[in-house]
Amino acid sequence: MTDSVRKRTVIEDGPHTEAVLDVLRREIPSDDSIRSITEKAARIIGKSVDPIAGPPDRPSDGLLYGLIQSGKTSIITVAAGMAADNGFKCILILTSDIDLLYDQTLERVRRALRGLTVLGKNDWRDAARFERQLRTTPFVVVCSKNGSKLNGLLEAFRTARAKGLPAMIIDDEADQASLNTYTSKGGSQISRINEVITELRNFFPVNTYLQVTATPQALFLQRPDHRFRPSFTVLSEPGPGYVGGEAFFGPESRLLKDVDLHEVDHLRATNQPAATGSVPVGLRAALMTFLVGAAAKDIRNPGEGYAFLCHVSMNTKDHNHIVKLMDRFKEETMSALENSGFGQYQVAIKGLKAAYNDLTTTQPGMPDFDSVVKQVTFFLHGANVKLVNALSSEEIKLDSVYNIFVGGNKLGRGVTIKNLLVSYYGRNPKRPNSDTVLQHARMYGYRKDDLGLTRLFLPERLAENFRLIHQMESALRDLVQKYPEGDFEGLYISSPLQATRRNVLDPNSIGMYVAGGSYNPVYPLRTPAMRERTFRLDEKLLQYRDDAGGSPVGVDFLMELLEDCVPDPAHGGRLWDSKTIRAALVTVKSIFGDRAYLVVRRGRDLSQPRRETRGILSGGEASLAPTDAPTLFLYKQNANRKGEAEIWWPQLRLPDGNYVLAFSFAS
Repeated sequence: MTDSVRKRTVIEDGPHTEAVLDVLRREIPSDDSIRSITEKAARIIGKSVDPIAGPPDRPSDGLLYGLIQSGKTSIITVAAGMAADNGFKCILILTSDIDLLYDQTLERVRRALRGLTVLGKNDWRDAARFERQLRTTPFVVVCSKNGSKLNGLLEAFRTARAKGLPAMIIDDEADQASLNTYTSKGGSQISRINEVITELRNFFPVNTYLQVTATPQALFLQRPDHRFRPSFTVLSEPGPGYVGGEAFFGPESRLLKDVDLHEVDHLRATNQPAATGSVPVGLRAALMTFLVGAAAKDIRNPGEGYAFLCHVSMNTKDHNHIVKLMDRFKEETMSALENSGFGQYQVAIKGLKAAYNDLTTTQPGMPDFDSVVKQVTFFLHGANVKLVNALSSEEIKLDSVYNIFVGGNKLGRGVTIKNLLVSYYGRNPKRPNSDTVLQHARMYGYRKDDLGLTRLFLPERLAENFRLIHQMESALRDLVQKYPEGDFEGLYISSPLQATRRNVLDPNSIGMYVAGGSYNPVYPLRTPAMRERTFRLDEKLLQYRDDAGGSPVGVDFLMELLEDCVPDPAHGGRLWDSKTIRAALVTVKSIFGDRAYLVVRRGRDLSQPRRETRGILSGGEASLAPTDAPTLFLYKQNANRKGEAEIWWPQLRLPDGNYVLAFSFAS
């Protein structure tokens, strides 16, 4: 570790840090949460470049890995304040190019960092004024990830001769737009935003580049030597009251409501010659549930607004069609409830009663049904149906009891929807990216107080995707927890999902361990120096007979044995890397449990290299152990006439299933 990134004393109670914490204490009542946020920020600063020690010998690149809507922005603002207190002069925050999200970030940063000049994306148009403002350090710049805006900022920094300022560059949602989208094609072409961010990082000789995201799959699958692959990771844990994947997709969840997949298809105007004019059954049930849930909340806590989210497509034509359906539902339901002598009244009451009965299974102390109906009838007049997409200017504001938001990508990442009670989700691509789908989980967040009235309506196929992604995310976070500075973080990927979009990955540097696959070193190292390791393995394996089948052991024991199995570097190979294999086993353990098998054989005479997927077994030996857990075949090779020492040669077989473990290596 170089002098400029060596662990040092971090000032955690400086004036800018305390100013941010004063704001957060009004928003976050939990002292434990405040302490956790401060600790994470201090860890980031402690791992960052020393701003007063001069240029580092190697880049300082890190990752803040959080959960969806778990409070990453709070850590960002505390880290920014702490950076200012610890000698950083320029804090540059890169954020979404969507105006809604950019404005949200700028507002939060200005509210938190009250003792610093905070410049927005238009504040460098006047170069002379910008240069004057930079003379008062430290300062903060918040810029959207737009090629033109970023380039303008870079030129403004150059004009202001700001090169010597130590900089903390915080890239929010770093996996979204910051990577080179031409990577998969090879060659020298670089996407514009990636190019300018790289130039900004190069412009400041003393800087730390901190990536922030809840979906780092694309980052971890960059080559280990890639500049956009984090060299350290700080895990952000949610505070009290956070609701995540387990609440919705765990085995005990009662929050999911199944929707017919064909219904979602029929909602898409682009899928049919003439779009249906009726509100389908599942969407109607979702809306009725929202009306009841929000009415119940308003009875207990008058004056608040509540949200319903409909996200089934990224096509604006579909959005417009769904808005019309929502308007029709509102008009028809209002008319029905105000005309109790007609048949439609009974239909509406039946729908509300079904929703009410369902919510009582998870929400104790529901107000009586008649009070709920009265509340719905009164407030439905003021319900707002809002279109939130690239073509609209609607904001996500709760200015009514009932706020119904319809949209696509603009609702899919980064945006926080307060008091979200009911979501109707139907995005169904043929080959879904796990990071993209996870970002659609707007129902996650600090919603524990509303959990009993919360529901997610979606087809079972999409619910299964979310379950798999929740499992994948848990495995990755467990792995990063164990190896925060590891070169390899294997990603557990369940079919039919893929980890991320392919255009940002180099296909020549991606390796895959497949379910049921077997992997071995090309050739073991067989020098005299290996005799001590061989003797150590001999001692550990005394109790395992040559005529036995697969002996049940723990995964940790396999990893212990493999520590003394060293590949011969002269024979190359990419799939068998000790750190990668270990990461794979840690991931398998978190998914399949601490079960494994060990098959031991002695007196073998292999002396030629093998492909990493060819194996070292003789005919029929693959059946010596079941395939429901990882198996290590550990075969001792005799010394030979070439002067090669006796050695243990391993072969690892992964358990059967429907998954792959993806990892990256230096190309």
